[in-house]
Amino acid sequence: MSKIPEDAIQCLDKGFVRLVDSMGGDDAIVQAARVSYGKGTSKVSQDRGLIRYLMRHRHTTPFEMVEFKYHCKMPIFVARQWVRHRTANINEYSLRYSEARDEFYVPDPEHIQFQSSLNKQGRMGTVSEDLKAKVQDYFKEVSDRSFEIYSELNNAGVARELARAILPVNLYTEWYWKNDLHNLLHFIGLRSDSHAQYEIRVFSDAMAKSVKAVAPFAWEAYQDYAVSGLRFSRIEQNILEKQLPNRVIEDILEDIAYQITATLHTNKPRSESEIYPLYKKQGGLDSEEDFKLKWDSGEMKDALVLTIANHMKKCFLNWNKDTVDDNVIFDHLSELSEGKLSIKEDLLPLTSTEILLKMKSKNGNGPKSKSMNKPRKARNRKRY
Repeated sequence: MSKIPEDAIQCLDKGFVRLVDSMGGDDAIVQAARVSYGKGTSKVSQDRGLIRYLMRHRHTTPFEMVEFKYHCKMPIFVARQWVRHRTANINEYSLRYSEARDEFYVPDPEHIQFQSSLNKQGRMGTVSEDLKAKVQDYFKEVSDRSFEIYSELNNAGVARELARAILPVNLYTEWYWKNDLHNLLHFIGLRSDSHAQYEIRVFSDAMAKSVKAVAPFAWEAYQDYAVSGLRFSRIEQNILEKQLPNRVIEDILEDIAYQITATLHTNKPRSESEIYPLYKKQGGLDSEEDFKLKWDSGEMKDALVLTIANHMKKCFLNWNKDTVDDNVIFDHLSELSEGKLSIKEDLLPLTSTEILLKMKSKNGNGPKSKSMNKPRKARNRKRY
């Protein structure tokens, strides 16, 4: 067995991932986005905000300016899944020019399972210790015997490009693999997913560590928007719109306009005559008299923001999430309002997840009455 490089991350029993080189990082992303600016024209906080904006709105080109080059060693069957991602540059160890090494993958006992009954390309269940031992013995037996025949053919002068065909796909291969950050994140998103095969997932997880080190802001934004974020289809959006009456939407927009006005006034105090025009500029609909009544109630301002945050948390939990940290809601609230909305510490924490989930079960899709399940009679049906 060849030695694993000291700067590499070991994967499986004999494989590894080693970051050979990288070009650019977070600074390269923001410079590509700000093509007319120099490096010294922005603060770190502004760079982070721009990267998050680019990731959220799927402006991918700046992320393609960052590149990673890896030296990887993996079983051939893992490599064949890997090359499904066709955006990379690859140079693989050639068995036409060089002889194969006696290095084969044998799975650890804990990763030997039955074929999944729920997924045609997955595994599940617990295998007996006897069967695990038999699987490992078969792996070793086939590997040893095939390499013995391969060596015999080589010694007899048979062409290497033909002799290699006798070798099984658990043979280890190596390559240099180069890709840009945008496509690398796409690779990680698919291959680090819990549904991906374990043997390729460990390689993807290893590469993810280097991405986090080279471009931490980009990695953070990717986790927030690509991994933990939610997208709604047109059908789902229509359902949400039907569940929220227009008056509710108008109330929410009105509350937001009011809070933005209050926050702008806090950051830069205005005179009394300037406040109402500022509120109207944010899309406010209240009359000046009603606005002044609300404006004089400082507690109402904070309550509005707290209500919005709790509503966001409830919506987050409604979409197949069983937990969410309050800090995630605070970050989304601040970002969606471009830093204009925040919650005072004395009003925290938000409503607990348990309470919101109970509210969801009470108001959600419970058992329907028999009358609702009856098919409706066709009305005005054309008869031919």
